Amino acid sequence: MEPNMDPNAKPPLQPHQTPEYMAQDKSPSIIATCIAVSVASTFFVFARLFTRKKIMGQLHLDDYLITLAIPFEWTCTAIAIVATTYGNGKHFDTLSINEMQGAIFWTILGFPFGIMAFAIPKLAVVALLQRLLNPNRWHQIFLWVLASLCTGALLGCVVILFAQCSPAESQWNFAITEKTCIDKWILVDYAIFAGGFSAFTDLYLAVYPAVVLWKLQINIKKKIALCFALGIGSIATVVAIYKCTRLPSLASADFSYNTSDLVIWTVVEAGTIIIACCIPVLQPLVDLIFGRRTLGSSGSYRRYGSRSGSGHLKSDIEMDKGAKGGSGTQRSRTLASSKNNTLAGSRTADDDDADAESQESILRDDFDYHNHHTDASGKKKKAASSGHAARSSDGRILRTDSVTVTYHQNAGATEEGTKNSAAAGGPNKSWMRI
Repeated sequence: MEPNMDPNAKPPLQPHQTPEYMAQDKSPSIIATCIAVSVASTFFVFARLFTRKKIMGQLHLDDYLITLAIPFEWTCTAIAIVATTYGNGKHFDTLSINEMQGAIFWTILGFPFGIMAFAIPKLAVVALLQRLLNPNRWHQIFLWVLASLCTGALLGCVVILFAQCSPAESQWNFAITEKTCIDKWILVDYAIFAGGFSAFTDLYLAVYPAVVLWKLQINIKKKIALCFALGIGSIATVVAIYKCTRLPSLASADFSYNTSDLVIWTVVEAGTIIIACCIPVLQPLVDLIFGRRTLGSSGSYRRYGSRSGSGHLKSDIEMDKGAKGGSGTQRSRTLASSKNNTLAGSRTADDDDADAESQESILRDDFDYHNHHTDASGKKKKAASSGHAARSSDGRILRTDSVTVTYHQNAGATEEGTKNSAAAGGPNKSWMRI
């Protein structure tokens, strides 16, 4: 910076600075997009927490992780808005010295929060898939290592971003002339690598559940719907790949204008993966909105869990571990029944349709419930089983339904019966739709 130069003065006009050039400003797009995406992702997280806490009755690790990502996203959005007040979004050579310094400082400061906003949800996805799909031990380790390495690689961008110049302050304080900086393209190249790693991680976490679900012996339409619900994170892969094309702007001389797209797509990537992580667990809320369940109905699911024989009410997609054998752990997967349907003579066809749909859903009841009772010796043991999930010797996933039927006879007496069925393709046909 030249001595005695007013830091707030605008630079003199250059021949290339036409009125159209001077009017170009991406700050409205930055503000509108970042706020809209942050509001949308926050709405989905609140809906997720309401579903898990109020409807299902319990929060899990993935809920806490996805909630943690929201403050990072909003901090990134707030910093991006502050950066626009210093001219971020406008061409760099049209700004005053103070505006240049402020635009660089606030833009750089926002990137670490944006990175954490889309890195933490990857850990939440792993926690969700681990509980729902119950992969074997080595696959669980692989999933956590993959997500952790991806997070570490992304944090490496933050380290290089602030360490590329010594002292780091010299990047935004033009008064510091004695400084040492590495080539800017080192940061760009590493950021592209980390972005590609992030895209691969998102893709794997989206394809893996789709592959598992496609092997389930359920209706093809349900397969497609469920694969879409748990595989929607693949959209984040597309966003991450496109964002990689914006990374060279970090080395651009027109920093404030060219990095605007990178700021926008950083927030968009965070919002996309947060929303994608929330969608699979919102089915109970959809049921509540459309009248297929009441807010207090979760108690019935707890009671059902106590009758299942496992003492543990799983989500419908959650897989069981097999018994340990002499040669190692043999694993078989069972598809838990989604509901204990109690039907009375006053039920309507719509109620039957709702239960029919819930029998096929694997995303309805996603919480754990431990039911133990105490024997004479004072030790806790699991409740006796009234109908264990069927298992196949060849390891296929079998579907098990447990339905309690209640109806009134003409004489006014009530009969109750319990029907248990286990079949590879679905429940046995009867007079009642399930």
